Order: sequence, then structure tokens, then C-alpha cells
Amino acid sequence: MRPIKILSFLFCLTWAVIAVPAWAGEALVNSEASVDVTGKDAADARAQAMAKGEADALANLLNKLTTPEQTQSVIDSMDANKISSMVRGTEVLEEKISSNRYRARLMVTFDGDQISGLIGKGAVATPEGGVDQATVGSFLVIPGYEEDGSVMLWEEANPWIPVWRAAGLEVASGDIVVPYGDNADISAIDAKTLASANYASLAPLTIRYGVSDIVVLQAKFTHAPDMVLSVVKRRITRTQNEVNLLTYRADPQETKELLLARAARDIADSLQHKKTEELETVKMVHGGERNDLMLLASITTLHSWTEVRAKLATLPMIDRLELLAISPQQVDMIVHYRGSPDSLANAITAQNLRLVKNPNYWVVSHD
Repeated sequence: MRPIKILSFLFCLTWAVIAVPAWAGEALVNSEASVDVTGKDAADARAQAMAKGEADALANLLNKLTTPEQTQSVIDSMDANKISSMVRGTEVLEEKISSNRYRARLMVTFDGDQISGLIGKGAVATPEGGVDQATVGSFLVIPGYEEDGSVMLWEEANPWIPVWRAAGLEVASGDIVVPYGDNADISAIDAKTLASANYASLAPLTIRYGVSDIVVLQAKFTHAPDMVLSVVKRRITRTQNEVNLLTYRADPQETKELLLARAARDIADSLQHKKTEELETVKMVHGGERNDLMLLASITTLHSWTEVRAKLATLPMIDRLELLAISPQQVDMIVHYRGSPDSLANAITAQNLRLVKNPNYWVVSHD
């Protein structure tokens, strides 16, 4: 046993690679993967595991944006060298080593811009379904602005952007992120496409900046008869497009700059409040008792199963879907979840899914 322990120690020193720091303007995004590989010896197993870990981590990342079938198509189009070229660092979070077996949990850091490039080229199709909302992340704020008939977004004349950069700095948690406004951002969205932007078109930005939500703010400033700032706020995720109309009227002594700043602070506070509520909900759900049940998904096509699976994946109380069998008409699975059966049932029906509860199993299908 002693040689194996020494070998394990040496591997920890050699392979616990820390992600390379980003230089100015570089966007990085992390993804976890678990590997279990057997080789000729420990070194061979480790080498194979690292290559597999990079591919698996990339697949896990892409699965957040698209269907498993489309993700596999992207992975199949790339060899190990192409995947490695997108990696900026790998960290070994846990590992177990024997004479010819290597098991580990890895955190792989990818170049966010290169991931965005995959999406921009159409390699990843339109996302469908839901993102795992068990972790509530940061907000990427995209501030569009209109005044006197002039509509702008990334232009230097847009006064709404510096106001939001300042508001983001005031939020101590760092949950408000404003895009760089460089060529990569311009290629994803501009003033003309801002109003019609959806999660599919904005997906490259969620990867580039590592956010869970995008908040599009379309502000319109009018001078007369009173100074008024009207803001259409859209919070966009994979499963929802929440729209609010906000109106801010200037006080008698308030300038345009002060009005914009007040509006930004108010919106930032509401986003922070919303995040706090969601985190409390997630904490409450995930703190519940662990349960499991048999769930049968009634489907008509593979696409319909993909949609049902994605909607189930958005539910924070579901820890894991364990697939048992798949046929053209039905998918059998075990749902591992936290909380009560009633809370799970309510959450499923809230996703516009039809649910029939039988004594020994449930049946779910499109509403």
C-alpha cells in the first residue's frame, strides 16, 4: 500500500492544476466532470481521464444550452486537440488513485469566447427547456436607450451604460454585470435586435459572462411636458421571459443624469430582492426530506421527451432523474427529489405539464 499512497501524493502535486488567470477582456466559464478510467497503470489512467474529463465537462456545459442529441453532435465534430485548445485550466477537486485506475472530480475552465463561437456558428441549436435554477446566479444587464428618436445600445453616446456600470459597482455582491460592449457583444445583439432578443440569441452572452439571467432594459427618455424615463424590463432565462414596464418621473430639481441613476438603483435593488427571495426558496426546497418516486413520461416523439425532461430539470427540488427505460411512447424513470409529494406535484403542473397520480407511480405528459 505504501507505494500507491506515495504515487497518489505525487499525482496530487503534479495534476492539481490551477486555472490560468484571465487577461483583460477574457471571459472564462467553469464546468465540472467526474471521471473513472482504468489504464495500463496509474499514469496511463490519469492521462486518459484528463482527456475524457475535458470532453465530458464541455458536454455538461453545452447541455445547459441545448438538447443531449445536439450536444453530442457538437462533441462528435471535435477531436481531443480542439477541445483542449478551449481549456484554460483544470483543477482536481477530488481524486482516488490505485495501481491502474483513476477516479476524480474535475473543474475545467474554458475560454468563454470560444464557447460563444461554437454557438454563434450554429453548432448549438436553439435551446429548449430549462436551466438548473437550483443555483441563482448573477444578472447580465443590457441597457438600451432611446432619446429624441435616436436608439442606441453600444454607442458611446448611450448615457444608460455608464450609469449601470456605476450601479453594478455599488452592489457589493457583484451580482450586476454589464457587458464589455466589444465586437463579441455587438455580434450577439445590437440596438435593432434588442427588442426581439430571446434566450436563443443571447445564449452566447450567458456563457461568456457566466450568468444565469439576462436583463434587457429598454429605456426611453422624454423631455416634455415633463422629464420621464420609461423602462421596459425583460428578465430572460431559458424557461421564462418576464416583462415589466417601469416609469420614473423626474422630481422638480432632478436632472436627467440623476433620474437615470435613481432608476438604475431602484431596478438593481429589485433584482437583488428577487434574488434573495429565490435563494430562500431554493434553500427551503433543498433542505427538505429526500424522497423518490416512479414517474412515467408519456411521449409522442423524441422532441416531446426532450421538452418534458427539460421542464423537469428546471425544478429546484429535483436532485436527479434516473432513467430506467425509453420507448417510442414512454420513458420510465425514478425521480429523486426533496420536499413533499404535494410540493413536487404542484411544481410539475406549474410547468404546464399534465400529471396523473396513481398509487404506485405518476404519469406526466404535455398539457
